[in-house]
Amino acid sequence: MDSPSQGELHVLKVRNVGDRYRKEVNPQIRLQGKWLLNTGIRPGTHVQITNPRNGELVIKSLDDQA
Repeated sequence: MDSPSQGELHVLKVRNVGDRYRKEVNPQIRLQGKWLLNTGIRPGTHVQITNPRNGELVIKSLDDQA
């Protein structure tokens, strides 16, 4: 299987996690997989997540900005 190219689309499901009985649920997106390595995000690195517009998240690796 070929490795994903830069800019390839990945669709993730937003899940509800928490206690539904108490109505204390929060949205969760889980990021994992080899495709993260192909973006240059390695285990142990720090990332910055910003919200420039409603419904949009931007993830940047901080460790590569030296």
